[in-house]
Amino acid sequence: MEAIRRLVRQREIKGSRQLLYFAYALTMKGITQELEFLGRTSQDAFGVIGQSTEVFENLFRDNNLEP
Repeated sequence: MEAIRRLVRQREIKGSRQLLYFAYALTMKGITQELEFLGRTSQDAFGVIGQSTEVFENLFRDNNLEP
């Protein structure tokens, strides 16, 4: 990832849509992983609605609010 940043800063690449898309995809993957970690950490620290994490997540999967 750092190599891509250096290339972009040095402007050795110009208009490479594939490389920019690849960098974007890698960045978004990292952000998604960090958000998932933050969500799990918050659930551990503060708890969840329902009896377990699975019950809480099912609230968003189903239109049914009952666990």
